[in-house]
Amino acid sequence: MIYPAAAQTVNVPSGLPPTVNATWQEIGMGDWTPPTSSTTQQISGSGSVVSTTTSSGSDTDALQSMYSQSWGYAAAQNASALGVNPNALAATCVVESGCQNVNTAGGGNTITGAFQMSNGTYSEELQKALASDPSLAASITDTGISGQQDPATQAVAAAQYLKDAATSLQKAGISDPTALDTRAYYNFGPQRGAQIATANDSALMSSYVPSNQLASNGISSGETVGQWKSSVAAKMGSAASSPILSS
Repeated sequence: MIYPAAAQTVNVPSGLPPTVNATWQEIGMGDWTPPTSSTTQQISGSGSVVSTTTSSGSDTDALQSMYSQSWGYAAAQNASALGVNPNALAATCVVESGCQNVNTAGGGNTITGAFQMSNGTYSEELQKALASDPSLAASITDTGISGQQDPATQAVAAAQYLKDAATSLQKAGISDPTALDTRAYYNFGPQRGAQIATANDSALMSSYVPSNQLASNGISSGETVGQWKSSVAAKMGSAASSPILSS
């Protein structure tokens, strides 16, 4: 008796055909290889493909969006050097600008760039990052305020700000802050950030954020903390649950 062939599962790194696993090297930073994806195909006994599933390891859609930018891999590398999860950094640029280097400064407003930072916050956080890891200076062409126009450089300051946020929230009782947990800190500052991160979902955002800031951030006066977090999480996608601090 001839038995029909059983279905087989074939795992092929980076799909069919295999792709080159590239390594980037920054001066003073050593080698760094970005995460690669893999494709699993289930093949029937006759040789036809039954199903195909692609996995990107621990990458999130947000990180893939950042990687699609010319500065994305450098931003992820520098974030990792600071002990910050690149997925969480990517979640921030997705919410802030769609990871686009947009210039919104003007009329007294200095907030600009892919991570939408003000000049003051950018300068302060960049100096903190460089003090924490002096080797980062080798990958930054301009440590002055004009460097904010370079997304990879601004990403260093943004990563440091997220690290500050995570440290602050740990003191507030959140043991392993995520990208979603730190969103209010990044958006509304340290004090309001901690209050919103630890607030009950039924509390009103207007209890913590001034009306003019609610309007400028598209938040209605009756919106609850839970509703706001839900809308932010939808924009971040799976990166919303990414911890800020790398293990």
